[in-house]
Amino acid sequence: MKTLYRWWASLLLVMIIDQVGFAGYGAFYAAHKIDDNTPKAITEHGFDHGFGLHAAFGYFVVLAGLIFLVIGVIAGIGRWRLGRHGVLALLLILQVLLAWIGFGVPAVGFFHPVNALVIFALTGSVAYSTWREAKLAQRPSQAPQAPEPSAA
Repeated sequence: MKTLYRWWASLLLVMIIDQVGFAGYGAFYAAHKIDDNTPKAITEHGFDHGFGLHAAFGYFVVLAGLIFLVIGVIAGIGRWRLGRHGVLALLLILQVLLAWIGFGVPAVGFFHPVNALVIFALTGSVAYSTWREAKLAQRPSQAPQAPEPSAA
């Protein structure tokens, strides 16, 4: 189960990186659709086309984060790491709420990418420590050997 946990941590980190990329695509798609020669603003359809993948994939990231918490509980990863998972799950749910609220109150939308950075850092930290711990566990014990008694 710890192997699944380790790979799921990596998958979640890659999903978060992809999510940031999808947001970048949406931003530059919208910027591309703005024509300096025309006073017309981008349409809602155009905006949705650019950010649709980011919005839809975000729900999968939240689901993967919640599954990660469940895998951590089953794998018995320890209270400290589970606490970080709980914080991660809360940050992922907060991320969705910030997106929803940000549409109505753009100033709140400022915290959506800031929270994404925190989510990325926390997930990266968990994934790194998980792989590092597994690598250390594979090393043979390097305990010092007791000297052999000399025959005097």
